[in-house]
Amino acid sequence: METTKDKVLAALEQNKGTFLSGGSLAEELGISRNSVWKTVRALESEGYSIESVTGKGYMLAADTSKLSAASINHYLTASGIELEYHETIDSTNTRAKKRAGEGAPEGLLVVASEQTAGRGRQGRAFFSPKGSGIYFSLLLKPTLAFEHIPLITTFAAVCVAQTIDEVLEVNTQIKWVNDIFYEGHKAAGILTEASLDAETAHVNSAVLGIGINVFEPEEGFPQDLGGIAHGISSATADTADIRARLVAGIVNRFMAGYETIPAKTYLAEYRKRSLLDGRHVHIYVGSEDFMATVEGVDDDFRLHVKLDTGEERVLSSGEVHIPSSQLVS
Repeated sequence: METTKDKVLAALEQNKGTFLSGGSLAEELGISRNSVWKTVRALESEGYSIESVTGKGYMLAADTSKLSAASINHYLTASGIELEYHETIDSTNTRAKKRAGEGAPEGLLVVASEQTAGRGRQGRAFFSPKGSGIYFSLLLKPTLAFEHIPLITTFAAVCVAQTIDEVLEVNTQIKWVNDIFYEGHKAAGILTEASLDAETAHVNSAVLGIGINVFEPEEGFPQDLGGIAHGISSATADTADIRARLVAGIVNRFMAGYETIPAKTYLAEYRKRSLLDGRHVHIYVGSEDFMATVEGVDDDFRLHVKLDTGEERVLSSGEVHIPSSQLVS
């Protein structure tokens, strides 16, 4: 349910950089001018930069970069999206899966400015500090066969890379199968979790989780990330609404092509952005590990590699580590 604070913030977001009188806000929202004043004070206490001038009213600073439901909704054009925003949450994927179990429809979008228990692939933690990144999960009810669910991840990777490039004016690459890299550092990760009906073997739902390192955290990234993760904010001096534009842009782009995923029309773009082609890398598959040269991605998004022994392998899954000497610093 939309609160008074949500309504006031949405009005200020829609008129960012322009004064709105307390009277007009009160009339438009059906509340008292005193309620408007109290709500503005509450928003300011949460970190929103709002200018108050007698005779003019209230104005949300044009260069504000604070993430909110209103700022995201301002850029969302995809239909059927139900936005749920949290300043802090344990995990957006966990929340979306819980809502799916309660009957939430496709299009539920859970967004957070911070995660306290963010998850990556293979049960790893995903560092999700407050105010520097964006973390969101989209609930899907796909008609894809279970074996085709990985296509959601590969298509999402292309959508994330294209949107980051568009918003930040950079050139990102995709590290097979689900990481987005910028200038040798991990900029984003993707985790898709599917729920399977045990009796029919059909997919009940899938949760697409995306985390992006937008700004460099004040205290930096943990040492255990090995210097791989970095923010990408240095790519632009204009920080206004970057995070909101990224969330909305990715969701808009993904939903626009969602129904065409099985056709794999995005394959060429995925290949064009491949970070691994031609690289000599360390690969881990289960308990096995080996060195190999990457030859490319096939039509089913499997990785073709040639081992140092001369053996050629085709990988459907696995972990690929690039030697630091091969990454741009």
